[in-house]
This record gives sequence, C-alpha cells and structure tokens, in this order.
Amino acid sequence: MELLQLRYFLAVAESEHMTNTAKLLHIAQPALTQSIHRLEQELGVSLFERAGRGIRLSPAGAYVRDRVKPAMETLENVARDVQLFQQGEQGVVRVGVHAASGVAVDGIAAYSELNPHVSFEITQDERERHRDVIVTTITPRGSSTVENAVEKTPFSERIGIAVPAGSALGETASLSDFASERFIALAGSRRFREVCDTFCARRAFTPHIAFESDNPLVVKKMIGLGLGVGFWPDHSWGDLDPKSCRLVHLQEPEFTRDVIVAKTSRCTPDSEAQRFYEFLLDYVAKRWEE
Repeated sequence: MELLQLRYFLAVAESEHMTNTAKLLHIAQPALTQSIHRLEQELGVSLFERAGRGIRLSPAGAYVRDRVKPAMETLENVARDVQLFQQGEQGVVRVGVHAASGVAVDGIAAYSELNPHVSFEITQDERERHRDVIVTTITPRGSSTVENAVEKTPFSERIGIAVPAGSALGETASLSDFASERFIALAGSRRFREVCDTFCARRAFTPHIAFESDNPLVVKKMIGLGLGVGFWPDHSWGDLDPKSCRLVHLQEPEFTRDVIVAKTSRCTPDSEAQRFYEFLLDYVAKRWEE
C-alpha cells in the first residue's frame, strides 16, 4: 500500500463519487479508479459497492476507512511537528501558562532581556500539545501528573486573604471567618479558583464572588478601596501595597497550592527551550525565597 493510494481511498470514501473526487484531486478518473482497484487487490476485499448510479463503502471499506483515517491524520501532523521542533532548536520557545501567570511572564521577560534573539510563543490553551515548558497548578480534584511532562518541579506556597489595610482582623484568622465576606477574584484563574473553592467547601461555605477582573492591579485596587477581600498566594502574585492592602495568614496549614514548572520532551539537550527551562526554575526559586 502506498500513501497516495490511501489518500485517494479516503477522498472517495468521503464523497462516495468517483468523478467528483477525481476533479477535486485534479487527476483523471481512470487513474483514480485504477488506484482504488490496486488497493482492493492488495487487501483482497471490495472497498466499494454499487448504490444505484453511485457507489458507497462496503462493510470492509468502512472498516478500512476507520483504521486508515486516524493513521493518516497522524502522518499529516508530522510535517507540522517537525517544523515546530525545528523552531525550538532555532530559538523559538513555546510556553504553556495555566497558573501563576505573573511570575511566569516576569521570568519570560527576564530571560528575553538577557537573550533578545529568543522568541516566545505563549499559550493558555491546555489542549495545545506543542509546548516546551509548562507552568501550571495541580488542583485538589486533578491528577498529580502534568500532560506531556518528562520532568517537573513543584513550588509550594501558602494562600492567604488580602484585606483592606484598615481591616480589624489580626495577622492570622481562620478561613471560616471569611464565610460571609464579599470576594474579589482574578478572572480566568480557573485552576486557582478550583483550589480555593475546594478548601472553602471543606469549611462548609461557598465564597461569594462580588467582583471579578482579569487584571491583578485592579483586584488589589478594589480590595484597597474596601469593596471586598481576595485570596492571595504568598509568592506568585507579588506583594501587596501596605498602604492599601495587607495579607491575613490563614490558620489552616493545608491551605496551599503547588505551582508546577515542567518541561516536555521537546526540551532537547542544549536547545533554547532547555536553557529557558533551567533559567525559569532558578528564577521561580529566587522569587519563592523573597
């Protein structure tokens, strides 16, 4: 069997019309018919059967189609995969950022300043397979694995509550003390929200989200104005402005999350992606020490 034969077969299987398929493929109909007949002879089955003035897949043809189509799609992706791999070797680093976007972007900016020849492609789409480095969070209900990762390093951080600077609360409090508070949340932080919602559920309440913003600066501003409180991780979101907000540490020691920095098999030795991965690990470790 040849790849061209299989492509022709799939095209005819989709249209179930030999003449129209030949026109779409820009080949003569006799050549297409002969290609299908050769494939049938090699397989020892009839792939199509007459249906009035047209044709349709035979049961054997439908079986072959279902087996061949996924394999052909995989082969067609090889060219794209090779191109993306080559880009990584030539200084294009693909980063999947699904959590701790602030520290991840800061790390990318710091590396870019030192290596201006390097280009970055940043995605938040978790379905994207072509990533060199991944920054994410393992949620309480999620798996302990990171898809496609060959190496990962967790950075654990406590989660506290950011409150207005003039709040009567002390330096520490229980999570249950905030059950009736209005919360201001960072929009789009789905994994972080899942972590927080899970811990609140264990304290028998659901946080009332009064405001959402996709900008951390806006979240801090609204908290400082006394419009509500907000969950705030110790390291990855940066410091609060003591003039307007402060952090209340929670008494529950288990209220933490792990920020995961992982690499995929696309980080080949001595590639730009591998060098960035090592830099980001060091950058995040230093941020956690602050």
